[in-house]
Amino acid sequence: MKKFFEFKGTINGSTFILRFLFMIVLSLPFFILCIIWGFSLVFNYSDIDLSSFSSLSFSESNAIGEKAGEKIAKEIQELGTIKWFSKKLGFGWIASLFMSVVPLIWFGLSTYYKRISALFYSNRIKAFIFFIIVESALDLISISSNSSFVYWICTIMGYVIFFYLVLKNSPIGEHDG
Repeated sequence: MKKFFEFKGTINGSTFILRFLFMIVLSLPFFILCIIWGFSLVFNYSDIDLSSFSSLSFSESNAIGEKAGEKIAKEIQELGTIKWFSKKLGFGWIASLFMSVVPLIWFGLSTYYKRISALFYSNRIKAFIFFIIVESALDLISISSNSSFVYWICTIMGYVIFFYLVLKNSPIGEHDG
């Protein structure tokens, strides 16, 4: 188990794909916690408990959700986004979200490092740092740009890099990661 999270060794393209798919599975606890937090937040803003929620019609439950959303939006406008999140996201939620995302990030970085090591073994550290900088820059540019054209160019460039890592044959015969 330890070898999956270590930053040493190399992997081939098919192992890279399998590890990438496992990263999706590894992200499920984070998303489940986010959904649970969101539902608990909506139930806190609606004046209803779970036992009476099952007897509501679809239109009544939509009306309750809309009222809770209006209350949340009004409170966010009054307090500000950061202050509202710091008030509603307690230490327990922050700790559990942090604990669910750290293994995902570590596993993802080690996966990319192992694949980049297989392709650029002699310059693996420089190539990995360059990869992190380029991917981060593409993400930041695509998110901060107001142009859909720039967004799609950055997204396509990210896919090109990903498929290069998957499809490029490595000069290493036997992988040990």
